[in-house]
Amino acid sequence: MRIRTASVLQAVVAGILFSTGGAAVKATDLDAWQVAAMRSVVAAAALLIAIPAARRWSGGGGGRAGSTCARSAGPKRVPRWAGGSGGRAGSTGAAVWWRDPARRRAARAEPGDDPEGAAVWWRNPARRRALLLTLGTGCCYCLTLVLFVHANKRTTAAETIFLQSTAPLFVLLLSPLLLRERLAARQLLFVPLFGAGLVMAFFGGADAGASAPDPRTGNVLAAFCGLAYGLTLIGLRAAGRPLTTARASGRSGEPSAAADGDAIRPPGIAAAACGNVIVCLACLPAMAPLGSVDSVDLLIVAGLGLFQVAFAYVLVSRAARILQAPVLALLLLLEPALSPFWAMWFHGEQPHFLTWLGGGIVALATVLLATVARSAPGSVRPRSAKQSVFAASSPLNPLRRRHQAGAPGTRRRS
Repeated sequence: MRIRTASVLQAVVAGILFSTGGAAVKATDLDAWQVAAMRSVVAAAALLIAIPAARRWSGGGGGRAGSTCARSAGPKRVPRWAGGSGGRAGSTGAAVWWRDPARRRAARAEPGDDPEGAAVWWRNPARRRALLLTLGTGCCYCLTLVLFVHANKRTTAAETIFLQSTAPLFVLLLSPLLLRERLAARQLLFVPLFGAGLVMAFFGGADAGASAPDPRTGNVLAAFCGLAYGLTLIGLRAAGRPLTTARASGRSGEPSAAADGDAIRPPGIAAAACGNVIVCLACLPAMAPLGSVDSVDLLIVAGLGLFQVAFAYVLVSRAARILQAPVLALLLLLEPALSPFWAMWFHGEQPHFLTWLGGGIVALATVLLATVARSAPGSVRPRSAKQSVFAASSPLNPLRRRHQAGAPGTRRRS
């Protein structure tokens, strides 16, 4: 119970941090390119330094025996931290262990890393695919970050967040094409509901003001932000779904649990870090000349990158391990619920009634879609009641890992 309570608290804090983005972006005197670049510099540095998984863009770390890298030619290496009896056959003794390049690499490697695999990872097709998937998802996330800032600089925070929240609509429309996943008929019923909310929020109409000088252009950018965020979610789904699901959705071959365990998948946090790095590289030329920056603006942008992006994303990833999808979706609705109120409180924005109505329809459709998604027939179902227990449990469950690896004592009953 304490673990679930902590996960709920993490999701609530993440939703509150996400909701501060619109008001904080409007509070700075910097232009959109400068805010996007400086925020992503802080976020990328925080993710890459603090979280080792954010640096594994090709799904590296913890390589398995039998992989391409582990089967490389040459004498077997048994690395030791301080030059023990292991190492390359016929190598020098413990007194001169530093002369062996393999042992020096092993001394610098992190626990769980494969010294040989890190050197020749590009020879593994699975890791190349994982890297390409990380880069593609990172590019979509980069567009999400940049368009969010540009939209907030031009229209109200309410219209920006409501239009971005229509990302599930694009996921529903593009998943059959990009992921080859069949959607249930009741999931397709939410497409008109999301479409109605999108139209209401887009044409809600807001008068131009100091914090929303160009609402029409801002609404267009916010709608494309929702599309980019939807593509980001599709990329994260492609990286995280089991191999059996991918093969059952249109690929040839017989799926197996062992293949799921040996598959190389980039972590989602790596795509977030990659997206922020791409934002830095893309926006730095556009933000020049920077000139003199006020200390208050620097503090706001640093807070956006550190808390509103990096820390909030870490909280969501931790809460997603425990909470079910409907519960997590409901708690994260704090972002579209609170974002307009922060803008009203600090900037005096007054969105149109039609904008509020469209945002409410989008929020309702999100909760209902997350509720019915768990029982959708488009997913691969386990073969027995025992397997269904493992499928419903957390991926961190050691019994589930033993079952997938075929460990003794985990017999499957048909």
